[in-house]
Amino acid sequence: MRKTLSFIILAAFICCTSVAFAQGDYDKYEKDNETYGTTPFINLTDMPQLYDCIPAHPSFESPEFAADMVRYLWGKQQRDNAERVAVAVADAEWDDLEKVYANWKDAFGLTVTKEGTPKIYALLNKSLRTTDPTRRAVKAQYSRQRPFERFNDSMPSHEEDELRGEGSYPSGHTLRGWTITLLMIQIAPERAAEIYKRGMDYGISRVIVGAHWQSDVDNSRMAASLLFSVLQTNSDFQTMMKEAQQEYKQKTASNVQSMHVKTQSRTGRIYTINGIPASEQTHGIVVSEGHKILQ
Repeated sequence: MRKTLSFIILAAFICCTSVAFAQGDYDKYEKDNETYGTTPFINLTDMPQLYDCIPAHPSFESPEFAADMVRYLWGKQQRDNAERVAVAVADAEWDDLEKVYANWKDAFGLTVTKEGTPKIYALLNKSLRTTDPTRRAVKAQYSRQRPFERFNDSMPSHEEDELRGEGSYPSGHTLRGWTITLLMIQIAPERAAEIYKRGMDYGISRVIVGAHWQSDVDNSRMAASLLFSVLQTNSDFQTMMKEAQQEYKQKTASNVQSMHVKTQSRTGRIYTINGIPASEQTHGIVVSEGHKILQ
């Protein structure tokens, strides 16, 4: 009888806990509406469950955790580089989406804003609104302790109060950042190398500030790649992607033309695609201060 009563009490406790978590998750889901200002392409219930797709993180007692420790110590060393720390602190931003997207402006070749690039801005927001919430169930399942918590460390990004008690696996910043990276590469494949490097550095920033272990970051990139592939199956996504690609071409075309005018005033030379000097009316490559510009 006592065993039965104990089981009933335990079951009731679990159910109450589950209800509380569900309500808390719902509140966060509603907060996403405010953050992204849009609805998702695909409902959360129809997205892949990440805990079925990505491996469990290395336990603190496992040999595999040694690699995380090495990277943690490496990240601490990077804090001596003020310039790199400044980048990592900027990468910690998430409340202002225009500031977040601005972290890719040099690699993307275009500043993304709500007013200046509405099609691209809308695509990024709606895509992240779809993929971002998938991390929550995994975080709740594993509740992995963050590096700064485990070592009672301070963070250059001053996120301690915000992140303390929230699981580090997977990395939400990296999940979002890698999604942004893949979306921007699809929009502007000619700048894939620059965008890829920026996306990799974005995840590394989370190691440097002590928010995440390297395995958090690595598996978050894998998760983002999976979710990105699911986005491709949605017809609304495909339509908005085409609009974003067209907007990018229009916006960057004016930038190239402006650079071409400046080049001509600085004795820049024009070459055909084969590298043969040509007249100003010939389509080819403008060389300005060592940089090649396609006209």
